[in-house]
Amino acid sequence: MRTLQILGAVIASALLAGTAHAQFASDSKAPINGSADNVDYQRDVTVLSGQVDVRQADVRILSDVMKIYANSGAGGTEAFENLDRIEAIGNFYYITPEQEVRGKRGVYERTTDTFTVTGDVILLQGEDNVVTGDKLIYNLTTNEAKVVGTCKGRRCGRTGRVNILIKNTGEVETR
Repeated sequence: MRTLQILGAVIASALLAGTAHAQFASDSKAPINGSADNVDYQRDVTVLSGQVDVRQADVRILSDVMKIYANSGAGGTEAFENLDRIEAIGNFYYITPEQEVRGKRGVYERTTDTFTVTGDVILLQGEDNVVTGDKLIYNLTTNEAKVVGTCKGRRCGRTGRVNILIKNTGEVETR
């Protein structure tokens, strides 16, 4: 119970103070709610671990561990007023109603308002469209995504290259 109380205080202070700085949902002023099995706060870094689940409006982020970094030199809740970056490590998911991004690790950078996802990246859009690669850079401001692979050229085959699957609905539009 103590862990939950501490977690609640840390999440509340982090996100109330940092809502203007960390927006997982585009242009959202909605509160950010989170839960985890454990929390460890050490000056400018807060580490959430065990089934981490953070939500803002209709956006959800899941991971095994989430490290929230502040660039303030101050302790306590003031550390979150200058939120710098968030690292989500292990079983990373970024889920919205329109898409889902999976990977091994996701890093949010406040200065560029981007998530960089690495490790067996899968981007699902809609029900049938899939893009896979080794790295995805997703800009939350512009909603633009760039997926890259580690291998270039036809000799790589499908391994290490960006792969795209766009399902054809079979419907033909007539006028």
